[in-house]
Amino acid sequence: MKKIRLLGFAISCASLTTASIALADTIYDNSQNDLLARFNPGNFEVGDEIQLSGQARYLTNFAFEFWGESAGGRDLFAGEVQARIRFYQNDGPEFNGYGTPGSTFYDSGWLTIDRPTPRNTLRFSAGEAFPESGLFIPVDITMTWSVQFQRSASADTIGLDLYSPVVQGASFPDYWENDGTGWQLKNNVVPMDFAALLEASVVAVPESSTFTFSILVGVVLLFGLSRLRRRALAQNSVSPQQRQITKKNAAFSGI
Repeated sequence: MKKIRLLGFAISCASLTTASIALADTIYDNSQNDLLARFNPGNFEVGDEIQLSGQARYLTNFAFEFWGESAGGRDLFAGEVQARIRFYQNDGPEFNGYGTPGSTFYDSGWLTIDRPTPRNTLRFSAGEAFPESGLFIPVDITMTWSVQFQRSASADTIGLDLYSPVVQGASFPDYWENDGTGWQLKNNVVPMDFAALLEASVVAVPESSTFTFSILVGVVLLFGLSRLRRRALAQNSVSPQQRQITKKNAAFSGI
């Protein structure tokens, strides 16, 4: 029974430790100050150049807000609607003196949006969309995240919610647009800060199976060493009778 309890305790410790390591820092938060404004980018890829806070660069969670409507009804799009998310370093050819989105370090591929929504959130997390250890962000501060929607029916519209000001990190008030020929900076009458949240870990998150196994091996070794120590103590222990004989011998020998 004691062994079973110890094993259960070890599993609990491993689970709790893994969970604590998986806790992430918020490195960008633009999810608080809703401008109640919507942006419809059509079929163009649009990007928000942002500045990250802190030192954590293993991305464990990413989320952004979007909306979708259809003239065909509330519950179904008239055609197929998809979204694609990309993360860029701003190391591309300059536009008006600013580096454009260049090297891609994440591409979600095309994801189907099931139905119209007045507002919803698309989430990406470590172990699902990202590697279990987190997606490494190869920038110190500045990156661009982009979204592109495609629709097969003109009756469907989909776009982004705008929030400002950013509460963690920073965002420029303009936005990047790629019409298929290259990136250009664009402006609007409101700050073009797309609603988004990024959370990351300072170090790569250990894979849960490997980490749990390591914890269990350590506990088993500790348990084994404890048993060996108890056995050694038992072998070297002195009975009351032996203790009396030792004392008598010690007195006789004059020690």
